Amino acid sequence: MEYLRSAEGAAKGVVTDIMLSDRAVDGWEVARTAREIDPEVAVVYISGHGAVDWPSERAFPNSIVLEKPFAIAQLITAISNSSTVV
Repeated sequence: MEYLRSAEGAAKGVVTDIMLSDRAVDGWEVARTAREIDPEVAVVYISGHGAVDWPSERAFPNSIVLEKPFAIAQLITAISNSSTVV
């Protein structure tokens, strides 16, 4: 969060776990902050907690959700695709 705020729109994309260990902030809040700074920023969510249901419920438009476990190749593909959908 500190980086996003200090970068002032310099982030081209965000990869965040939905359930972060810091209970004060979750991945939804990270994405919300990133999109407030730059509405076009690419977002890739990762989660091991029923991620299949979340895109329709809470995810921002033009974002991708990967369910754990995933292969690095899937993450690379998701990053590549998220930068083309925004």
